Amino acid sequence: MVSVGRHKNIELLTFSEVESVSGYVGNYQVKVRQKPRYVHEDLCTGCGQCAEVCPVNVQNAFELGLNHRKAIFRNSDQATPNAFVVDKRGVAPCRDACPADQRAMGYISLVRQKRYADAYWAIRRENPFPSVCGRVCNRKCEDECSRSDYDEPVNIMAIKRFVADWAYDHRDELASMEDKSRVGTPFEKEPQPTGKRIAIIGAGPAGLTAALDLVRLGHSVKVFDSFSQAGGMIRVGIPPHRLPYERLEWEIEQIKAEGVEIQLNTRIDDIPALLQEGYESVLIATGVHDAIKLPIRNSNHPDNWLSVDFLRRVFLGEEINLSGRKVIVLGAGDVALDVARTAIRLGKPKVKIVCRGMRASEHEIKAAKEEGVEIVPSRVFKKVVANKKRIKGIECLKAEVGGIVDGRRIVQEMPGTEHVIKGDIVIWALGQQPDYSFLPWEGSINTQYPKGILADENLMTTHPGVFVAGDARQGATSFVVDAIGEGHHVARCIDRYLRGEEGIPEPQLHEEVARLEPDEIEQKISQGIVTEKPRQTTKSIPPIERENNFNEVDLAFSEVEALTEASRCLECGVCAECLECVSACEKGAVDQEMRDKVEDYTVGAIILATGFKDFDAKKAPEYGADLPDVITALEFERLINPSGPTKGQVLTSKGKPPKRVAILHCVGSRNEKYHKYCSRACCMYSLKLAQLVHEYVDAEVFEIYRDMRTFGKGYEEFYNRVSDEGVNFYHGLVNNVSQQNGNLLVQWDENFYDEPDSVEADMVILATGFEPQDDTAKVASIFGVSRSPDGFFLEKHPKLGPVETSTDGIFLAGACQSPKDIPDSVAQAGATAAAALSLIDQGNVLLDPSVARVTASICAGCGQCVSACPYEAVALNENVASVNPYQCKGCGTCAATCPNKAMSLIHYEDEHLIAELDALLR
Repeated sequence: MVSVGRHKNIELLTFSEVESVSGYVGNYQVKVRQKPRYVHEDLCTGCGQCAEVCPVNVQNAFELGLNHRKAIFRNSDQATPNAFVVDKRGVAPCRDACPADQRAMGYISLVRQKRYADAYWAIRRENPFPSVCGRVCNRKCEDECSRSDYDEPVNIMAIKRFVADWAYDHRDELASMEDKSRVGTPFEKEPQPTGKRIAIIGAGPAGLTAALDLVRLGHSVKVFDSFSQAGGMIRVGIPPHRLPYERLEWEIEQIKAEGVEIQLNTRIDDIPALLQEGYESVLIATGVHDAIKLPIRNSNHPDNWLSVDFLRRVFLGEEINLSGRKVIVLGAGDVALDVARTAIRLGKPKVKIVCRGMRASEHEIKAAKEEGVEIVPSRVFKKVVANKKRIKGIECLKAEVGGIVDGRRIVQEMPGTEHVIKGDIVIWALGQQPDYSFLPWEGSINTQYPKGILADENLMTTHPGVFVAGDARQGATSFVVDAIGEGHHVARCIDRYLRGEEGIPEPQLHEEVARLEPDEIEQKISQGIVTEKPRQTTKSIPPIERENNFNEVDLAFSEVEALTEASRCLECGVCAECLECVSACEKGAVDQEMRDKVEDYTVGAIILATGFKDFDAKKAPEYGADLPDVITALEFERLINPSGPTKGQVLTSKGKPPKRVAILHCVGSRNEKYHKYCSRACCMYSLKLAQLVHEYVDAEVFEIYRDMRTFGKGYEEFYNRVSDEGVNFYHGLVNNVSQQNGNLLVQWDENFYDEPDSVEADMVILATGFEPQDDTAKVASIFGVSRSPDGFFLEKHPKLGPVETSTDGIFLAGACQSPKDIPDSVAQAGATAAAALSLIDQGNVLLDPSVARVTASICAGCGQCVSACPYEAVALNENVASVNPYQCKGCGTCAATCPNKAMSLIHYEDEHLIAELDALLR
């Protein structure tokens, strides 16, 4: 195999499949799709460092599932080519659903191995705010988690928080570790300065994410923000009982440490002036900081507060005491809950949320109720009841509330149900809108109806060089993870604007999303690959400990909980995309962005050598293939191999060498229920296994056979030698293998006189037969060859053309034509090579003269002959059929199909047949 791989005239296309074949002998056009192996063969040295760091273990198909391998693997040290390959089923659903393109499966797999620092870098690769998104997220990843098809989705957000909290607690150690957050990204550790200056307005998640990306590309970035603290709405809109600010500040410090300059307490009112100062691009990422009020009576009373203003005052340090007050919060979303839960901590006032129907998360609603917040649903606000000095309450109507359609809840008011909900402060939390007062007055930066700043697909506004991202672009609030995703996108857009073709392109579209079928999920769980334990839920501190303070309410996972939850991940995509292999490869051979490649080849001849498939013994329940210590012959071959999964040791499920071994012949062959044909090689490889068991395991061996077929040179002598060595041969048709008294009991019919009909053994080896590959029908269709009734490819003639097919220029070699052993396969391969070379050396190829012909004058152009031709030799040209004589095999199918009898075979037309009959009659 090594010499084949090194031969200068042989090109090996591994991980490839033929998509289509057209043309004819001497001029075949073959389209080959080369699937990505995600490792460059010419760079990989086969050192194996990538596999050492890979956190994913999967069943090893090469070892027939007897052990495990990594997601990046090589079947053996003798593999050709000697390069590794990454096993990818597709993109995990959690990553596909995440707006920030977070590779959640990557850091979950690393957590499972307790590699928490690596998990942190894996998170920060796409998300500069792990502590935030580990606490505040809309969990789109969990909505798509495959585990929810079995029980409940993996608690991805809580695992992220565990990693972020671990990193914060070990931040001094992290400083001395290798930062892998740029691995697999277009960012260099020490980028060359581009000399480009960029101004960003707004230090929220979109602005800071874009700033970090742009600095990592070598640009100079300065972020301006009007607040005294960086973080945008994360800092002034999320309560500290949900997000401790020291975690956010540490993540912002990491961004600043990479070169992002942040200037606070600075409001930008003149964007063109920034461009005149030398900034070559400006990004607007100001968020939405103006709350909305309804234009109802008394809504302008001083005790009507706006949610965003209230939260900002509290979180930036203003002391507000609401003791003895009655607070009414108008709203139904997460902001309304944040306002209510913040207000109740400022002196424990009575707080009510009045709304049409809550849209917030169930967890947050439950926590608010525990803290004393009362929720009054199914209400429509009519007016604020107030006198000159104080608000008295809010007048409402009861309503029938339905679902949300196009972002608006269906509400039907109930006349005559007017009532007043008492309160002396009303806080409006009905939504937010952006403040566009800082935009140029002459309209060079346009807004769009109904809201948001107008931008093209590259997020550039109507002013060249000025971009917009995040909530400011949309004109409405979104989640932090959405802002992060848009921050990445706008950074790439700005980079391309500044550097043209050298700029960072948009990432390629995701491959196919890896979806697991329910039976696959159950199989992973039943095999113990994934734990069956239920979803771990986040615990909270008792309500009594939350009064009048902003202590964090929800607790982080313990290490045990995090490990348990990580072990629930189904690893849908196989490769976790943690990029540890990319980091470990010193040659830079691993390329996770590799994609399919399609090549066209023109060839003169084609050889099919697709091999066979082992019969699945589980289809024959009488052989007990599901029982422990019942294995197939191939599995025994791997066990006894010194480089195999057990290093040559053969042990039973009890951990001891077997003392009695039964080898059962004809499993799946010579059986009306499975395959009628004899698989031919099984008898001889069973004898070989008997000798190996007898010599190396020192066990007593029983061969249960139908007929001993020693068909080759020296085979009968080998049978006699094995028999003389003490192997027991019993004639019989096995009807049952079962467990009895801790052993395996093999029973059979058709036993010879004075021979037993059963035997007890410690191990049973099944000599499984050969059968065609699963895709043989598809391959036959692509190459235009026939199959015999047993499903194997059909040769042209068993004696005169044993290596040719009915299609000229296409040959057969090996067990794809029929069951055969290695010597016969090698011999046939030599004959096939000779036949192919002989064809190529001829120069001129003689074809069968019996081909189809079209009588154009009576052809109706119906196309039935085209669809009927198995060799694709007929085509329609200007509604008249035409035949390619090089592809036509003269089978006559088209002539039989043609309703007008316009198709016929040369030398078989009516006049020829009549002339022959006339000659005979004369």
